[in-house]
Amino acid sequence: MGNQIMPASPPKDPIIALLLSLFLLGGTGQIFLGQTTKGIVLIAATLVTCGLAGILGAIDAYMIAKRLQEGNSVDEWEFFWTNNNKQLNS
Repeated sequence: MGNQIMPASPPKDPIIALLLSLFLLGGTGQIFLGQTTKGIVLIAATLVTCGLAGILGAIDAYMIAKRLQEGNSVDEWEFFWTNNNKQLNS
């Protein structure tokens, strides 16, 4: 288990995370959200797969940003298909 990424205040916009991964490189949205190591790996995978991993990275960036926006923390290596919602107590 890696480091926990806590929700930002104000929350980071899921659309910005999506667009970063779609139009720059898959993985830049993850870096924007604080999942730096995962983002770097996704950038490398995007380059190796001629952009195919970028589509997965864009979907992942959007979904992870939504979790953070809802007040859930995420693991540094958490992907959108995992359901590890950790609601923070207010």
